[in-house]
Amino acid sequence: MQNLKNFWISKEISKFLNYTFLIFLIFNVNITKSFSDNLEMGEATIQQMIIEAQKHAIDTIKLDPNERSLKIELLIKKYINLDFMSKATTGTFWKKASETQREKYKEALLKQIVLTIEEHLNTLATLSYKPTKSERRGKKLIYVKGQIEDPNKKKPSINLLWKLAANKNGSFLILDLEIEGISLVSSQKAEALSILRKNRGNFDILLNKMTIDN
Repeated sequence: MQNLKNFWISKEISKFLNYTFLIFLIFNVNITKSFSDNLEMGEATIQQMIIEAQKHAIDTIKLDPNERSLKIELLIKKYINLDFMSKATTGTFWKKASETQREKYKEALLKQIVLTIEEHLNTLATLSYKPTKSERRGKKLIYVKGQIEDPNKKKPSINLLWKLAANKNGSFLILDLEIEGISLVSSQKAEALSILRKNRGNFDILLNKMTIDN
């Protein structure tokens, strides 16, 4: 009788372990598929932006520089997470800023981002973009690497690294861009925090400085 009881206990434990393994397997397959889907969506986002940037570069090549800047600004704004960049570049000082100051800072930051990457995107009228590698970083971040190349090999390649994450709507937006290893967010953060610390978190002084620079 004891042997029979042990047999059933052993069988139930075995069944439980099988169910546990099955659940674990399904869970991991779903996570792997989710990661794979996110990687593809991140890559597709950059590819679509490059296609639009290349079209913009060709279509606006004869326009006045100010007109070109305005058009590329709309394009860039469509693909970046400006809220994240604004918070990331001002640290804890962001919480102390008024709503008006925040909006003005976003506008000024967008213009600085445009000035920084406009030249590289405009070169797509004569140069080409080649994706090189994509990878996941943690649960949320997607890194997409690529190069702007000269088909005639007369100009050196420009290495780009796009950092993306999904927003609340599930769309992937750019959180940062590294051009030849130099991060837009890190560079702006160093400058913004230096000004804010020197002036006791006075956002108006920072905004005046950014307006003059732009």
